[in-house]
Amino acid sequence: MTHLLDTSAVLLHFMGEPGGDRVGEWLGQGPDKTAIAAPSVVELASRLAELVQNEREERRILGLYTRELATLVPVDEEAAIAAIALRRASPERLPLVDALIAGCAGARGLVLVHRDRHLAAIPQSALRSIYLG
Repeated sequence: MTHLLDTSAVLLHFMGEPGGDRVGEWLGQGPDKTAIAAPSVVELASRLAELVQNEREERRILGLYTRELATLVPVDEEAAIAAIALRRASPERLPLVDALIAGCAGARGLVLVHRDRHLAAIPQSALRSIYLG
C-alpha cells in the first residue's frame, strides 16, 4: 500500500467535488495500493446516512470504498502510538479521530490523502501527506 485516504478524501470522490478525480486515481489502483483507516468507516457511514437516505445503498457504497477499492486498516497499538506522536507534533489541535486516522498512515509508512486543514498542519517531517484543499 502507498496511500491512506482520510474520510474527507473519500467524500470528495463520492460527491464529485474538486480533487475527487485525484482520489479516483488512487482508488483505481485498488486495495493493494490504497487504504482506508477503520475510524473512517464510522465517519463515512454517518455522512452517507445524510447523503443517501437509503440504508441498503449506504451499506453498498460503504462496502465499495472499504472492501473493494481499498484495504481497511485497523487501529492497532502502533497506530495509536503514532497518533500520540502526531498530536504532539502538530501546532494545531488534532481531533482524536483524525489523529487515529493519521496514525494508521504514519505507522504503516503511507501517504495520508485528505482535505482537512488541521491534518495539513502536521509537519511533513512527521507525516507525509497530500492536502486536496
